[in-house]
Amino acid sequence: MEQAQVYRSGNNVGSFGDSSGRVVVHADELPWTDWALPGLRFKLLSINRRSGMFTVMMEIAPNVETDLHHHFGDAHIFVTRGGYAYDHDRIGLGEHNVEIGSIAHKPFFDEDGGEVLVFFHGGISGVDEDGKPTGEYVSADWMYEAANANGAASHLTPPPVEWPEFN
Repeated sequence: MEQAQVYRSGNNVGSFGDSSGRVVVHADELPWTDWALPGLRFKLLSINRRSGMFTVMMEIAPNVETDLHHHFGDAHIFVTRGGYAYDHDRIGLGEHNVEIGSIAHKPFFDEDGGEVLVFFHGGISGVDEDGKPTGEYVSADWMYEAANANGAASHLTPPPVEWPEFN
């Protein structure tokens, strides 16, 4: 069985080095990048541009209340440190939560902050006064550009220079 090659030189903290299609990412070696919502930082682990899915570790500052935001697809969240709550429930260490696509919500994070592993199946945006999505769309490519500007995307395949046109 072929082993995935892992390159650890300079900023390259991941690998696309074998025919199995496996990728190994050393998240502990990636720098944190500021995210679209204040008080949150992320480490972009993977992107699937075919589906729009991206995987991130997120670090949340203490006592953060995010802005109201809209999910265009599901977000699967696993809490690795701390926890967060909604008006109706709390999700804590070791728990998994699915935020269903098409919802708008505003979670509140613990006084000690936290860290979560998130699988986004589509991006997010802000919400206007009528509850409709508005503002910048935070997609897989938005995440890549932000991570790349921070020197934290060398393990990821860059987006195509030009997207193909489909007729």
